Amino acid sequence: MTQPDPLCAGMVLVSPVGDVRILRSRTADDTGWNCSDGAAIDDDEANDPSSWNAYSPEQLAADLQLAREVSEISGHRALSGGLATWDACSGRPCVLPKLARLVR
Repeated sequence: MTQPDPLCAGMVLVSPVGDVRILRSRTADDTGWNCSDGAAIDDDEANDPSSWNAYSPEQLAADLQLAREVSEISGHRALSGGLATWDACSGRPCVLPKLARLVR
């Protein structure tokens, strides 16, 4: 597992419930971050993976695009068995060839 990039100005923090904080600058006492919403967040909370996931703007945009694309194809008949059909031990037919045809 790769370690996330260290926090820096411009990064976007997203909580598990969908709260968003955009890091703007270090606090005056250098113990946290000023955010674009005017509230500060301390380093311990900002770096807590159970509270926040940190993204660069480009990474967040790419992840959201991927989520949208997966959502668009999720109702396709080839995926009706769900992602569990990728399990070779399940005894069900593999959907990977069907997915490849969809991508093409």
